[in-house]
Amino acid sequence: MGVRIMILTGLLVLLSGACNKEEYSAPGEQPVYFEYHYYNYAWGFQENGWLIDREGNIRSFNLPENFRLPDSEGYLDLADLEHNLWLTESVIGKVDVKELDQFIDYIPGAARGEIGEARSIAADAGSSTLSCYLYDPDKGAYQYVFLAQSGDWEQFNLSGEARKLVKWLLDFDVFWLSD
Repeated sequence: MGVRIMILTGLLVLLSGACNKEEYSAPGEQPVYFEYHYYNYAWGFQENGWLIDREGNIRSFNLPENFRLPDSEGYLDLADLEHNLWLTESVIGKVDVKELDQFIDYIPGAARGEIGEARSIAADAGSSTLSCYLYDPDKGAYQYVFLAQSGDWEQFNLSGEARKLVKWLLDFDVFWLSD
């Protein structure tokens, strides 16, 4: 009986270690980690949002000219992220760097998450999207990682790490119909 308990205890320790978030070693020059982007074409065009940079600054944008979106494979290069950061107008908040580092470590797990089915929940509400970026050394570019969308359509990244990121990011003044 003692051997069974030792084996079960060992398995529990191994499994609990497998559930821990992995540390993300982003390159030192990664300019943007998280993004909130809102579009609405009803009653006139609206486009605004914010980016969280490597220093924890929450930098807002409104009607940015030539905001760069991921390519057909879902990647942006360093110049694209820097360009988007350059389009921001002001710092609207600050995240403590230690807190930011904790949440950055959830990005790799979120990048592996499956995307759930989209469902229509409103009309004329536009689209609010939360996302983050993961550096891919093989491509030398940053992978766009979808976390969640609300507005006319609701859709979620189903990983536990993405859920934690969404819960955290919703605290930073976003238009969201459900949580």
